[in-house]
Amino acid sequence: MNYPQYRILWRFHILCTVLLLTIGLGGIISSSCDHQATVQPPPSKTSVQSAQPQRPVIPAPELTTLAPAPYSPNPTPQSSTLQQPAPAKSSTPRSEPAVKPSAYQANQMAALALPPKPAQPPPRVPIRVAIAQPSPYLVIGASTPATVVDQQGQLIKKLVAASAKNFVIQGGQLRIDSQNAPDVVWIKPESEIGLVYVSGRWYRGAVQVIANNGKLLGVNHIDMESYLYSVVGSEMPASWPIEALKSQAIAARSYALAHIARPANPFYDLGDTPRWQAYRGVETETGSTLAAVEETAGIVLSYNGAVVESLYAASDQIVREVHKGFGMSQHGANQLARQQYNFQQILAHFYPGTRLAWLQFSS
Repeated sequence: MNYPQYRILWRFHILCTVLLLTIGLGGIISSSCDHQATVQPPPSKTSVQSAQPQRPVIPAPELTTLAPAPYSPNPTPQSSTLQQPAPAKSSTPRSEPAVKPSAYQANQMAALALPPKPAQPPPRVPIRVAIAQPSPYLVIGASTPATVVDQQGQLIKKLVAASAKNFVIQGGQLRIDSQNAPDVVWIKPESEIGLVYVSGRWYRGAVQVIANNGKLLGVNHIDMESYLYSVVGSEMPASWPIEALKSQAIAARSYALAHIARPANPFYDLGDTPRWQAYRGVETETGSTLAAVEETAGIVLSYNGAVVESLYAASDQIVREVHKGFGMSQHGANQLARQQYNFQQILAHFYPGTRLAWLQFSS
């Protein structure tokens, strides 16, 4: 089958560290990609009141974690909250094939065979996600004690657990409540399980607040796999079969790598809306989305040693109209998974001619 004209990456650099794709003998990732058409329009922006906001009472976050035991047919994901325990979110049981795979399915799996797993674990690739578009103010807090520091790491302010501060622009100056602050600050939880609250949502990792042109921009700095925990649950219902979710995890990982190579903005790699990939912080994490990401950690779609910008959309019609027929239909992936296709067969169906590869740091 002739390989369709996918957009592939030719210059790929992450913090000056070259990543190596292990595909048989392997190859160096390098790439850059053109801007893609919008799959869905971004949600309409809500108007922001000009008055100083009131400090809210921050709700307790829920942080879903993987169970330490191997994935079982009826997993019970661990869940922890920082005030009162909350019930764990349900995860989708792994569906076992009821019938022998068809010849087509067997060919699809052979076409997208996974190379042997490298001895070293996959890299934790950093990514920058804009989670608050330019606004006059942001309400920010943390689930555990946290620090606000400047670009040099100097302490600006300490945040008490489960309390919020108003970050506002007044006279062109960033202020945290009544205290002046530099134009760029970082909010960093002091605990590894700490989450940062930004105007209604909780996020893993650290948050950078940037004062620019009289507005504030919030950017979540997080590693790729933790980012995908939320993306998979934001882009697909967590109740869908695990093989569909795993296909989504690999497609989303490859797509995100393309935007690290070609950032949307000097301050961030991509946004958090369907204009890029939907990302809603920990609220869309479940046991099944974490399992889908962890079971495919480090796996990307590749062609000739380069990462494929794996476009996808909700339906076959959108894929045809927006991506000229090249890309994954999410509803189509769900249907194939319910017919006992695994993630390799699903991806081979939607991305013919590609290969699976392991993302690795070069030695």
